[in-house]
Amino acid sequence: MNNDHKFKRGLMTGRFQPFHNGHLALARQALSECDELVIVIGSAQFNFIEKDPFTAGERVMMIHAALAEAGVDLSKCYIIPVANDENNARWLAHLRSQVPSFDALYSGNDFVDHLARSQDPSLAVKRPKFTKRQEYNGSNIRSLIVAGKVKGWKHLVPPAVAKAIEDVGGVERIKVLARSDSNPARW
Repeated sequence: MNNDHKFKRGLMTGRFQPFHNGHLALARQALSECDELVIVIGSAQFNFIEKDPFTAGERVMMIHAALAEAGVDLSKCYIIPVANDENNARWLAHLRSQVPSFDALYSGNDFVDHLARSQDPSLAVKRPKFTKRQEYNGSNIRSLIVAGKVKGWKHLVPPAVAKAIEDVGGVERIKVLARSDSNPARW
């Protein structure tokens, strides 16, 4: 372990629908405290629905491009999609079976924090130092995209993510998925 770092390997998890500047700030925070970082793309099995418009592969590309653009040493990062386990009581064990070992978990999500602390009280759970949760929020960003406010959402994501969203037709996809006749959750 690097003597400058408190932890060998940190982990951050999220749906990253899309990966935004708050996520990037948390990744940088974790890498300032850890030798390596595991970024878990949660709910990897969901895509093409209003809440989860992007595929796991698209999210991997977004995160990789954003980290590279930010000058992050990608040799210190793992980006791993993990499908949900419907039994929350075994969430941490499921996660640990899918990714490299980690000794710190970085999360701004109260539910994730609660699951981690209740399932392993010895695990270091770290909160984001920088957060504008209302602004840097996937639901907010998707709503701004639906509203057609280009200037309203692009500043909330790294430029590489904005480009990736456009490259996969994500703006139109999000708008289509928001309409009730194309949303399977409303059928």
